[in-house]
Amino acid sequence: METTTLSQKVGPWERQFSDEFSKTVSTKKWEKTNRRDYNSNQCEYVSGNPKIQTFEGRSCLELSAYKYKNRYRSGHVKSKYSFKPKKNEEYRVSALIKFVAKNKRGYKKFGQTYGAWPAFWTVQEEGWPTGGEIDIMEGYSFGDSTRFASNLFFGTKTGKNLLETNAERKYKNSEGWHKYELYWTNRRGRIVLSIFVDQKKVASYTNKIDSDLRLEKFSPHTIMLNLNVGSDTGIFDNSKIKLFSKTYMYVDYVRVDKRKL
Repeated sequence: METTTLSQKVGPWERQFSDEFSKTVSTKKWEKTNRRDYNSNQCEYVSGNPKIQTFEGRSCLELSAYKYKNRYRSGHVKSKYSFKPKKNEEYRVSALIKFVAKNKRGYKKFGQTYGAWPAFWTVQEEGWPTGGEIDIMEGYSFGDSTRFASNLFFGTKTGKNLLETNAERKYKNSEGWHKYELYWTNRRGRIVLSIFVDQKKVASYTNKIDSDLRLEKFSPHTIMLNLNVGSDTGIFDNSKIKLFSKTYMYVDYVRVDKRKL
């Protein structure tokens, strides 16, 4: 039975956006980023990095991170599609993702790398964080362990996040393919955000977290996929970054569905 956030009778899901990544990275659906990462001067995104590759029998979006001169190059894409539920609507955003590394001898586990920071998230970039940010999945590799979490950002002034780490919700994860989902629900003006991993709820947010979160003020969001490397704020010791030959983020699909409540 499909996991849902609601027990009441609702309308059928209707597909709003999807990419099965079967041929090329669609320029009608995605922007490919050229810039440094906002959180790490160690990482620069190049538009030639995101590619469509076959991995484990699946046609996937491939983002790869590797050392280039004195920094690391990687991939980042942003959807040209945006969404936000109106009153009595619910959106479901899902992606099937796997992380892995590789050297000359073969594949390595994501957890054996150090300093990799992949993410699947939604955001209104203009005036950040006044339009909100929803991190469905952020992963961190520490050489012999990993950490995964969801998180939210919001503020009333550009550049000033009011939530600090109050909205971070850590969850357990493992190597392999995982389905990550966001349910964004607006029932008669009551907003709920629910995060699922493999159909298990790992986080839920309502309109108030320490009185600073206002989900009703979130703007329409675009979808982001990126593989960051390193950190400017001390999450990683950047002198210890280890990606083997390359570290990869593979995305089998991204789908957005909507239904009436």
